[in-house]
Amino acid sequence: MNILLVTPLYSQHWDSGWFWLRALNQLGHAVSVWDYRLDRKPPQFFRLPDVTLVLKGEGIDPKIFPSPKLCYWPDALERTPGVEEVLMHYDKVFTPVRPTPDWMEWLPTGWDPAIHRDLGTERATHSVYIGTFNSKQKLDKITSIGPQVIAGNGWEQVLDRRHWRTVPERVGHGSRLLLGPHYLHDFVRLANQAKVLIDVHQNPKVGLNRKLFEMIACGFTIVDDVPGVREVLGDDVYSRVCFRSPLEARNLIEFYLEHIEEREKLWQLQKQSIQKYTYLETAKKVLSYLK
Repeated sequence: MNILLVTPLYSQHWDSGWFWLRALNQLGHAVSVWDYRLDRKPPQFFRLPDVTLVLKGEGIDPKIFPSPKLCYWPDALERTPGVEEVLMHYDKVFTPVRPTPDWMEWLPTGWDPAIHRDLGTERATHSVYIGTFNSKQKLDKITSIGPQVIAGNGWEQVLDRRHWRTVPERVGHGSRLLLGPHYLHDFVRLANQAKVLIDVHQNPKVGLNRKLFEMIACGFTIVDDVPGVREVLGDDVYSRVCFRSPLEARNLIEFYLEHIEEREKLWQLQKQSIQKYTYLETAKKVLSYLK
């Protein structure tokens, strides 16, 4: 098929569109990309695309595309007031968000096994959180959990190194580190250094982020209890790796640092649980809507 992929591929750091583009190419499709944040108009075609796939596409009027037109909307609807009325002009909308409106299809995704994987390196860091600082709520939660390493955009503006060293070291050993942004291969290398990875969602009432899948592919992961985690991980793993408070997270980290065999066993189960959520499998499901 001739596919128009609409995503901020070139204007945003490591946009997920790169993974979608790779998956669609793997499936043998011809893909043209429109970065709607760089160019005001979509590219010109000798013939219309067989399907348009929009990743998020905030501010885009779906009526400019001929059918079939599909959208993958990753954010909570309340973050963009009025977006529901816009999204209903697509033929189908997919989302990782829970609870899911009946006119959308729940479809979480977030990793590529060629990139997000176990590198076989030494796991010398006890606990790592990777993610952008975007709210006081997250600041309070992450500093209360107290991972050995925090990496991501914005943290050094709100959490200086002197303050970070005052956090009680309840877990792990050695000095704590604040690092800058880590994307793609840098993300993978850092995640592979951790014995325990920590995933915290921006909104505790909405799930799921793609980082959950990326982290699990790279190392054993604990995650805050948001809608959708149980469905992905299954009841048994969910009950042993989810936390509802910073205290529960600290207790999980301490436990799994001491119980290596249990940690490795659970990680294998986690990796099995995410196999059907690769970008390749998700692209297949999205395009199967056209059949």
